[in-house]
Amino acid sequence: MLKNATPRQESAAPKQKPTNNSQSEGSSTAEAESAGASEESESQPGEAEIGEDCLAFVRSTRTVPGKRGNDCPQCPAGGETRDVLRFGYVHVGRVSPSGLMCEFDVTIHATFNPGTGGAIAGGLTAWISPEQRAQYLRGQTPHGEQVYHVKITYRRTAKGWRAVEFDRGNGV
Repeated sequence: MLKNATPRQESAAPKQKPTNNSQSEGSSTAEAESAGASEESESQPGEAEIGEDCLAFVRSTRTVPGKRGNDCPQCPAGGETRDVLRFGYVHVGRVSPSGLMCEFDVTIHATFNPGTGGAIAGGLTAWISPEQRAQYLRGQTPHGEQVYHVKITYRRTAKGWRAVEFDRGNGV
């Protein structure tokens, strides 16, 4: 996993699951990590940037307003949309740098927000099973933590790294 990347927005930095590091902790490890952080930020996106992009991708999974019926009082009125998923954390797995491109296999952990009866669109929609989408459309909330394997492709631009594609990934 990447370490010590500076978040773009500290208040919105997503949680990342702690990992077991085989290196002993101490001042030499901290010095080595801080020395490598600037080099790492130039050669590939930082973990905080990846986490923020994953958070934004999860939050772009929204309800699409439908007809509000009397049988669904919690359904959003009018054009109101809501976040379908609540972001838990992200685990960064395999990294494949390639010049101006870089691919990351990540695992996103999230839970469903309470069902509102709207259809699901955007973000992780393709990762959500048809059964869960139908359940959510009926205003029911699928239970438990959801795990989504995503491959993110970044492209280096003059302003830094930019996520250009989110695709189904293999298990990390």
